[in-house]
Amino acid sequence: RVDRLMQWLVTNGARFPGVTISRYAVEGRNLKATANLEKGEEVIFIPRKCIIAISDGKRSRAGQAIKKETSGWISNHTYLAIRILTEKGLGEKSFFYPWLQILPTDYHQQGLPQYWSEEQRKELEHTKTLGKSDGVLENIKEMWNKIADVSVVKESKWSLEDFKWARFTVLTRTFGCTEHGTAETMMVPLADMANHNFNRPTRWDYSDQKGGFTVRVVRGVKKDEMLTDTYGNKGNDSFLPVYGFCVETNAWNQARLELPLKNIHGLTVAGLEKLHVSKCAYDYNDGKHKYIDISCDTQASGSSRGGKELFSYTRAIVLTKEELEKVAVTLKSKAYLAAFSTKNEIRALELIHKSTTTVLARFKTTYEQDIEILKDEKRAPKFGWLRNAVLARSGEKSTLKFYQQLAATMIPLLRCKNMGDVKRHPMYLKLQKSPKSENFGYYAGKYFEKVVQPLVSRSGNGGSSGSREAKKGGGNSALVAR
Repeated sequence: RVDRLMQWLVTNGARFPGVTISRYAVEGRNLKATANLEKGEEVIFIPRKCIIAISDGKRSRAGQAIKKETSGWISNHTYLAIRILTEKGLGEKSFFYPWLQILPTDYHQQGLPQYWSEEQRKELEHTKTLGKSDGVLENIKEMWNKIADVSVVKESKWSLEDFKWARFTVLTRTFGCTEHGTAETMMVPLADMANHNFNRPTRWDYSDQKGGFTVRVVRGVKKDEMLTDTYGNKGNDSFLPVYGFCVETNAWNQARLELPLKNIHGLTVAGLEKLHVSKCAYDYNDGKHKYIDISCDTQASGSSRGGKELFSYTRAIVLTKEELEKVAVTLKSKAYLAAFSTKNEIRALELIHKSTTTVLARFKTTYEQDIEILKDEKRAPKFGWLRNAVLARSGEKSTLKFYQQLAATMIPLLRCKNMGDVKRHPMYLKLQKSPKSENFGYYAGKYFEKVVQPLVSRSGNGGSSGSREAKKGGGNSALVAR
């Protein structure tokens, strides 16, 4: 099948000098170099005719029928999935048959938790990972229910299981590109065989001028070295539900915190629900709690991080009446509520510590017990479902423990009267010794530089900096990050 795919690609104008597909498991494949590759060298070119894009799916007969016969939002991945199913149904008559023959057939074997048994799913109990896994499957079922009665879909006799296969095929193998100035999502044969590595040697793009998808190497690659791509700066909480694997060491792991919906002092905080950092950041409430996804990066925001959202929201829900009066303008402007006083920051950190402790207490195993399981490769073999489950849940726990440690370290420093006292404090000395190559040393160090040091330097007495700012004529002491 690999030989047929390669021949089909060459016949239709593809070029991939020095690159081949290597098999490493029943359905596991990757790309490797068959020769030494020079920095800047274009190693893969796939012509547009061999690519399937969302626009192709929307222009197809099935795509047109879906647009005509349904109402409401239909995901772009649905159009791609339907196009894949259409081509698959043509069998050997499909132009894409050699490529379709090499696609995965069993996503349970691929490790996706959506195909795990109930007993296996218990290993992910109380995790963000399991919630995301269920969310992906719910979205697939929702889309299927919307299109199941479309004439072309009924005529095809596809089932929900067929659609699930197609959607997972799309979900795990697409590239976001730009074609003729328009955003496009593409499925690209051969390039889709590249496995994930944060330190990938490749970069890819779609070239209008060349009329195809290109992959080049950005450093020298030796013969037999794997040609990897990155699937994004994501935690194992995203990799497992979407791709079916976990990374052994992952600095991007996230966790989900639950926080009070209202100010803890009973104050009405106008604009509280508007303290967002990004539309793509996870921000949800169930009528009882506010949920925010977080990574260890307290200064960043967006779908892959949530530290900035966490602190902005938490500072607001611990505001006192006096503080609320000072930051009211900031809240109305929909800006982020940045650190503005040591007292407020201490209360925010105390609440974060309490929340992380609550979430951690729900797990049946501790972080330390998970690490012991991972050390036993007979019990939790590499690439196996149990190892992936433990990597995902321990990754979430490591992020929660980061915020516990952050609070325990920074609260005593924020209570210091001046920076001289800070630099003599045991917690500061411990922080300075933390390796910058590790999450705590790096991100806690950044938090200290951006938040603790400025607050203590301005306050001079460990209290709010508001009075000093007022003397300078500043009516609003909040530092507003826009």
